[in-house]
Amino acid sequence: MSAPPSAARGSWFALLACFFLSGFAALLYQTAWTREFGAVFGTSELAVATVLAAYMGGLACGAALAGRLGPRVRRPVLLYGLLELGVAAAALAVPLAIRAATALEVALLGGRELPANAGGVASAIFYLLCAFVILLVPTTFMGATLPLLARHAVRSDREVGPRIGALYAINTTGAIGGTLVCGFVLLPALGLRGTVWVGVALNALVFALAAAVARSEPGADDAQGAVRPSDEIAAPLAHAALILPIILFSGAASFGYEVLWTRLLGHVLGGSIYAFATMLASVLVGIAAGGAIGARIATSPARAARGFAVAQLATAGLAFAAFRALDFVPAVAAQIGAGGRGSLGANAALAMAILVPPALAIGTTFPFAVRILARGASDAGPASARVYAWNTIGAIVGAVGTGFVVLPALRYAGTLTATCGVNLALAAATALLLVHGRALLGVALAGAVALAFGVPQEPWRLLLHSPIGGGTTNGTVAHFAVGRAATVLVLRREGRHDLRTNGLPEASITSKDFPPGFDPVARWLTALSVAARPALRQMLVVGLGGGLALERVPASVQSIDVVELEPEVLRANQRFAAWRDRDPLADPRVQVRTNDA
Repeated sequence: MSAPPSAARGSWFALLACFFLSGFAALLYQTAWTREFGAVFGTSELAVATVLAAYMGGLACGAALAGRLGPRVRRPVLLYGLLELGVAAAALAVPLAIRAATALEVALLGGRELPANAGGVASAIFYLLCAFVILLVPTTFMGATLPLLARHAVRSDREVGPRIGALYAINTTGAIGGTLVCGFVLLPALGLRGTVWVGVALNALVFALAAAVARSEPGADDAQGAVRPSDEIAAPLAHAALILPIILFSGAASFGYEVLWTRLLGHVLGGSIYAFATMLASVLVGIAAGGAIGARIATSPARAARGFAVAQLATAGLAFAAFRALDFVPAVAAQIGAGGRGSLGANAALAMAILVPPALAIGTTFPFAVRILARGASDAGPASARVYAWNTIGAIVGAVGTGFVVLPALRYAGTLTATCGVNLALAAATALLLVHGRALLGVALAGAVALAFGVPQEPWRLLLHSPIGGGTTNGTVAHFAVGRAATVLVLRREGRHDLRTNGLPEASITSKDFPPGFDPVARWLTALSVAARPALRQMLVVGLGGGLALERVPASVQSIDVVELEPEVLRANQRFAAWRDRDPLADPRVQVRTNDA
């Protein structure tokens, strides 16, 4: 016998509360673990990307397992609660596993004078294997939770889209809270260990709530028995399985945008953990709102397919418009008091104005895809698992591929054009294969033609803006490169070259013909070090910058080791070697490694 409607509504709201707390705790863990791994692997782009890939790979594994094993589970809500308890236990073990990874790295790499160059195959494999093994258990448990709750929550065919979308939206809303509270409150007040313990407490609370829901509905926790067979099932779409590769590419494009926006807005908001939390929370706000909107629209496969195509068109259009507006961001930031040292409210308003509109369109795609794939209420859990797994794999490809390959090769304008092109292609594919809508196909093709003839320029006003002081630097751009970790600009002005990374001033390199009397302080850093300790024969310089600190190293120093995080800084110095008075990289004593010191 099914539970009364009021009891069913009560258990539904309790599950929404549980999933909110699950998302909150998951973002606490992700932030804390990324910082903990940074102490072992460093903060090079390779190290951060491999930890993120391992985290999301575990989520995809969990979703895939839940999709295969979920139909056999008789008490999905109770199992969900037990998985949350398992996440808590595994989270407590992560620090011990990280210590073991540290010992392994010391055993393999210890004793060397310098770290290996970041980006090597051996380093990538080592980082990925360690992170994946350490995070496999908790992230697999996390990835299995949505399919399990979907299996319990969906009781009729018309509830597939709305309920899956509601779960997705509420979990993302929890992630927003976790991002902001972790970045602004918990990490500064409690540190990494204290933050993890807060996540553990939340997981334990979720287990208690889920167990109470499972006890309050005897027999109703079995979703198969709760599905109402009398409900009319909407006609499935032909070739509905094609939504899986489509959602994979959609996930790749979405994370490509996230990498792009984070790098660009860093020129105004800075690179602190507060700035990153503000930008990530803004993206999640849009995704949560989009998930809620998609939940209301996705009441049938046909409506969901049309909505998915429109969402891809809207993502491309809104992302293109946001990119074109970036040159106005420095002026707006100055007007409202936003920037690297601006107020929290102003920074949040600026980030949300740029990031929320395209993220809102992106957020609708998940409930649309699940509704397209699911063949009725009994298929809601497996369908959501498959969509989640494919979308997460795409997200891994998008995040890693954009940061390592696309951005360095195409720079910002090219990356934006390519990503918008992917959205338009997905809209066309959906319209052609799933909707059979000529109008949507025509709009997608027209958008592709407009994009081909209207490729945007780089947002130079933004790129020349500095988060320190909020000013825009004047000068002629002599060198511009988008590296894996930073944007590197060299500006020519008044007989010297100014090197900047992410808008931050690194060095001012004078030419051979520059009048005497200009002597940067950086040139004295190494000379004074030797004066303080005349017997030293080896020197380590952290950060190459413009190489000024290397110009006056006394001859008594026999070897100079330089560790630089961004390879493009090294290339910028090499490009202007003949122009400067003295090329420090030509010194045979200097050896450079591109890694995190």
